Amino acid sequence: MCSVIIAQGVFAHGYVSQPESRSLKCKQGDNVKCGPVQYEPQSVEGPDGFPNGGPADGKIASAGLVQFSQLNEQTVDRWNKNNIKPGNNTFTWTFTANHVTKDFKYYMTKQGWNKNATLKRSSFELTPFCNIPYNKKPPKTVSHQCNVPNRQGYHVILAVWDVGDTAMSFYQAIDVNFDGGTDPSPNPNPNPTNNWTDIGDINPTITLKPGDSVKARVFDDQGELPDMATELAINTTDDGRKNNWPYLLAKAINNKQTKIAAGHVDAKGNVVPAMGKNNIYALKDSGIKRVEIQINKDQQPDPQVDVGGLQDKYTITDNQAIVDFTLTTQAKLKIDYTIYGPNNSQVAFGSEPIDNASKNVQVNITNAIPGKHTLVIKAKAQGIASSFMQQTYSFELVKDGGDKPNPDPSGDYDFKFPEGVSSYKAGTTVLQPKDGKIYQCKPFPYSGYCQQWSKYANQFEPGVGSAWQSAWEVK
Repeated sequence: MCSVIIAQGVFAHGYVSQPESRSLKCKQGDNVKCGPVQYEPQSVEGPDGFPNGGPADGKIASAGLVQFSQLNEQTVDRWNKNNIKPGNNTFTWTFTANHVTKDFKYYMTKQGWNKNATLKRSSFELTPFCNIPYNKKPPKTVSHQCNVPNRQGYHVILAVWDVGDTAMSFYQAIDVNFDGGTDPSPNPNPNPTNNWTDIGDINPTITLKPGDSVKARVFDDQGELPDMATELAINTTDDGRKNNWPYLLAKAINNKQTKIAAGHVDAKGNVVPAMGKNNIYALKDSGIKRVEIQINKDQQPDPQVDVGGLQDKYTITDNQAIVDFTLTTQAKLKIDYTIYGPNNSQVAFGSEPIDNASKNVQVNITNAIPGKHTLVIKAKAQGIASSFMQQTYSFELVKDGGDKPNPDPSGDYDFKFPEGVSSYKAGTTVLQPKDGKIYQCKPFPYSGYCQQWSKYANQFEPGVGSAWQSAWEVK
């Protein structure tokens, strides 16, 4: 098993506050169902070197971090957007730890980019429209004046802060439109004594498993102090519960350290560990500036979904079209599917829980219009830090009679499927509008299958269903 390092806490490191980034909007509540990034929008940190290096395609928005995988979801209507205009715009970074900086770069999605597919290098113009060399340590906020290229409608700006003293960068997806916690209660004693300074938090953002570990890393102005680190191994399921391990880590810090303490301040000014969120304090004369919480967790594989049976074209009949496909998984997954029309409007959606099985899905599109449509499949396993997968497919809707593979062989069949389905028997012939072929119902004992059809169970549908050959033969 490979290991992923998860940085947690308000210390690491920075986000784009103007225009508001996708992760910041998660914290503010403008974006919903974001997962742990709502607690730490400043922590979207991944390998540097984009576009030649950096996070993998499909995981750019999350910087490749599994706990922030919800940020990788990408459809035309998923994220709240900032209204901006082409030309001169101000971009502001807010830092919770202002590292020495190499540069800032800003990238824009291409004209005609696929708004319903996860962000890849092919989604962006790979020459930044704004490049700010820096080579020094910025203040707590820094603003850049950038000339934004002319675009129309919805686009994504990728802001990259390349940290100068590490091999990492911070990635901020900013959704723009060219038209026109866990413990929110205040600290009961924000200044517990004259001797302590609040330098951060232990946030209960994720459930851990036996075999995982969590470490409190201590820093002063010169860098990390390895001898002051405190590490907690998760040995039981109960230890890993997201309100338990912060308490256990705070207790371990207090047992080991003398210059820092974790917990909440009681009436006597003592720092006492608590379940859930814990504050971290340092003695004022200690020189300690911050503590970063690092979680070492087994990397979970991305969920895999096989999409079968999706046709290139479907026929519109009486202003409706039935789109069918099969979803197959080898794990317990929640699968969401959405269909977007030619103008990127949402025309159908649904959700299917599938546990190591195959399931046929039929989607009825009402008020259907001809043209290219997009099917977006999203899959997520159980657990807040589970990996996320998105797949995007295209198909076309055509008018009935406007684009059939074969002409309607009038008079050579008994019914146009599924008309009269309850009367089908051995020898009945039907025209399948989806492929223009004629099928004949097999003799007894197979003829009984010919009547077994509904919009939600089409395994015996001629030429289409997963078991159609058990009931029909091509005439």
